[in-house]
Amino acid sequence: MKNIPANKYLILDVVMRRKKGLKREVSFRERVFDHRNPYAKTHYSVGPGESRQASFVLSSASKKHDEVSKTSRNNQLLKQSINAMLLFLFTTLTLPVTYSQTTTTLTLEDAISVAAVHNLSIQQAGNNVQVSKNQASLGNAGLLPRLDLSLGSTISDASLQTAGGEVNSQTTRSSTGISAGYTLFRGMQGLNTYKLLNTQVEASELQLGLITENILYSTSQAYFNLLMTHDNLSILKEQLSVSKERLEQAIDKNDLGMSSRLQALAARVDFDSDSSSVLEAEYAFSEARRRLNLVLGWEFDRLYTPLQVDHKIDTYKLDELNQSLLTKGTSLLLSQNQETQGQLNVKNSKSSLFPSLSLSSSYGLQQINTDIDFGLGDADKTLSTGLTLSWNLFDGRKGTAIQNAKIMQKNSELNTLDSKRQGLSDLESTYTSLIKSLQVLELKQNNLSSAQLNFDQTNEYFRLGVASSTQFRESQLNLSRVKISLIQAKYSAYLDELKIWQLTGQLKARTLNG
Repeated sequence: MKNIPANKYLILDVVMRRKKGLKREVSFRERVFDHRNPYAKTHYSVGPGESRQASFVLSSASKKHDEVSKTSRNNQLLKQSINAMLLFLFTTLTLPVTYSQTTTTLTLEDAISVAAVHNLSIQQAGNNVQVSKNQASLGNAGLLPRLDLSLGSTISDASLQTAGGEVNSQTTRSSTGISAGYTLFRGMQGLNTYKLLNTQVEASELQLGLITENILYSTSQAYFNLLMTHDNLSILKEQLSVSKERLEQAIDKNDLGMSSRLQALAARVDFDSDSSSVLEAEYAFSEARRRLNLVLGWEFDRLYTPLQVDHKIDTYKLDELNQSLLTKGTSLLLSQNQETQGQLNVKNSKSSLFPSLSLSSSYGLQQINTDIDFGLGDADKTLSTGLTLSWNLFDGRKGTAIQNAKIMQKNSELNTLDSKRQGLSDLESTYTSLIKSLQVLELKQNNLSSAQLNFDQTNEYFRLGVASSTQFRESQLNLSRVKISLIQAKYSAYLDELKIWQLTGQLKARTLNG
């Protein structure tokens, strides 16, 4: 074989080595040959009995080159489609930020502070408190005297028949006066009404506190949901990056003849699936941010990035929590306030059974002038003072009003009992959920270490050709699922603690003041 160039001799060596079953060395030597040989079908002068074999090898190599070239073109198109997909994902995920002037960060404490000031429901409840305070006055309770001022003039134009003929007569009647009245006794209705108005002020303040607590909890819930979607998006992006690397390796191996095209197609399917998951996660993140903006009272398209919450959950005792709920729980306090209002309404309805004693006084001026004259220079003066006692003995409605007031009072007592039972039940359920969430969180943290170790080992085995693509994909998905479940367990525990604060009346103090 001295007349054969070195690269042509390499062909014959590959064929002979292939007969020996050295597949990996064959693949390597074919790659060297593909870069050095133009695959010209030329017969060379070789030793006895070797010419036909050399020609066969050159012809086979030419066919092999056509197949490799076709595969390379397909793989090149596949790489181009991957780059197009990544460009689309990059454009889609960064488009909202491109049109925004600035993208800031938002902490949970900042979100809660903003919601407490700008939330529309809280503002409405605050206005209701102011209205209740304005109504809780002595005048609205009927405890202040009444003072009235009156002015009036009447012009009369009459035609009178006399012996001398018809005579026209014009007169002006003018009067002015001031009167005052005060109810001295009305069965204590005035005092009971004043107490009722102040109790309604307390109710409006409790309602404001309840709405504020609900908004603060909803804000925290929306913020944690935004964090969860943000973390999920990061996990899926990381998963997509791994799938992209795997797909590029599969394409390169297929180009070099070290793997079949089926493995590249399987990697492409997983890459497309992860790309769709990233798009869905980005949409979920945008929707979560829009819902939080709604709670905060911001523009819906306002952009920001949530910061992670690093919070250590306290240790609680159920008995102490129950006692705190019974003394500070806003919902229970509001029910007790409504019960007090019911008792005052019963007292007011019973006031109609008592007589009413009123004092009144008036002073007035009255004068009649001829022609059109509104002067009061020579007016008649009138001064009167009186004491009035009235007692309604029967009107057919007193008994019904008192009976209905007692029924409403009974309902308020039942509502207080129901609120107490419901609050204790919700508190125990939330406390149990918190204990469970902490246990699950600990298990998920241990599971994450195992899942990460499993993925690292499977990834190494996959690179060495020991593990299959199915095994690699399963370990990849399992790691992502464990990461997502760990995030859910952590935020679930946070929300359980916030719910405990809400039920025991501690949420405002712990979130706004500390």
